[in-house]
Amino acid sequence: MTDSSLRDRAQSNLRDTLTLALECAPEAPALLVFDEQSGLSRLLAEAYRAALPNAAVLNFDQVTAKEILSAVDLLPAKGLVVLVQSTSFRLNEFRFRVELFNRGLKVVEHPHLGRISEAEFATYLDALAYDPAYYRSVGPALKARIDRAARIAVICEGTELIYDSPFEAVKLNIGDYRGMKNVGGQFPIGEVFTEPKEVRRVNGALKIFAFGDADFTVHAPGRPFTAAIEGGCWSPPPTRRRGFMPCWIRSGPRSGRSGCGSSASA
Repeated sequence: MTDSSLRDRAQSNLRDTLTLALECAPEAPALLVFDEQSGLSRLLAEAYRAALPNAAVLNFDQVTAKEILSAVDLLPAKGLVVLVQSTSFRLNEFRFRVELFNRGLKVVEHPHLGRISEAEFATYLDALAYDPAYYRSVGPALKARIDRAARIAVICEGTELIYDSPFEAVKLNIGDYRGMKNVGGQFPIGEVFTEPKEVRRVNGALKIFAFGDADFTVHAPGRPFTAAIEGGCWSPPPTRRRGFMPCWIRSGPRSGRSGCGSSASA
């Protein structure tokens, strides 16, 4: 894909996100803070400058934290701050996004862009496309079905993983901020997420076609492999898949909260 086509795709998708999801007009008060440490950060910064022609623009590596905070102070409530970051900007001991939300500002944050290879730029830009008719119908429909489910099965070819437990209330990250205190967050969006109330009642097996390693690289084996779960815990096979070692993270008296990650391990 050519640089011009990538640029056109970025501008089109970001313009839709700003107008349709954040309800932010091109002339709205805005601040763009970016760096030039990665190819994707430079591409997105250029696209945002085109979509927000009146925005104040600051290069994070060329200004002080005080100058950035002073620019934020000039924004009215419901103004927009866009953070385009090859890593993650640190201005104080708290997450900068939280501070901006506390000021009543809209926020779009693109962190850790430096981890994304040039071969993945087009995929990332496609993930920024915003279709409100799809997100705002499919997301709530999934939430309604999961919220009322007492049991969920994940069925793959030759395997079945059973969540024999109701789930915590589903949360949506679908670009629909109507009635919400905060507008915006990390992008790309498009999440419908929850967790089982009783993680120990998760049993069975599933096929894994790809997984993220500790080096932030997505590994996609030639064919999916099977992972077995017993009592909410991974049951490692005699021969482990190189680089794959998931873990359940538990808290609370019922061990109800869980997450799954992987670390580099032979």
